Amino acid sequence: MESWVVGFDGDTDVERHSGAVEAATEETLTPGTGQAPPLRVRLISDYICPWCYIGLARLEQLMDEFAIEFDVSAYELRPGLPPEGLLREKLQANRVYPPGYLDNMRQTAREAAIEMKRPPLVPNTRRAHEATEFAKEAGRLLPFHRAVFRAYWEAEKNIGDTEVLCRIGAECNLDAAELRAALEAGRFAAQVEEQIEWSRAVGITGVPTFIFDEKFSLVGAQDYEVFRDVAHRIVERRASAES
Repeated sequence: MESWVVGFDGDTDVERHSGAVEAATEETLTPGTGQAPPLRVRLISDYICPWCYIGLARLEQLMDEFAIEFDVSAYELRPGLPPEGLLREKLQANRVYPPGYLDNMRQTAREAAIEMKRPPLVPNTRRAHEATEFAKEAGRLLPFHRAVFRAYWEAEKNIGDTEVLCRIGAECNLDAAELRAALEAGRFAAQVEEQIEWSRAVGITGVPTFIFDEKFSLVGAQDYEVFRDVAHRIVERRASAES
């Protein structure tokens, strides 16, 4: 199956031909139940990647058609950012985008019901990833994950700021005081570091990366039909293995 990488690779925006990677393992129906388990999809992303937000919208569309067990793993797109972040104009002073790149990104986002902006600050996202782990533990992963993306790319909020994250958490029915305490204590710092190190160890360099059932990895905010095709292939392989 062919696809296109559209997103970030290190410090470089990329849009190049690629292929979905198929692992060697197989998944079958849950023994004794006669029912297929949900597709497991893990999203490796960083909040300062606009294509990651678009990719999340694609995955949410897939959730309308398939039962999906969703998880996220932190990725650090710009590991050298100071805790307070950097102004975009300073960080990207010498960056030149291909003709039409930004317009294409905004149009793609608009098609996913996202009004993509270019926030003036590029924040350090470590605390946002730690807050995501708090939301995951509280059973509010997806709404919080989506809300952080929306806060940054549409409302231009500084998601590196603890108070901003706590307000987002409260809007997602999380306990803001508990979230603040967890962030100040660094309760989830080790988990986030472990996830970032894991992505480096397995060679993930482009985000968003979607890992389906530990079989297929899909890189980039692909067209919805690509996501749907991968999901159908996994379901078909399960059915073949069962028969």
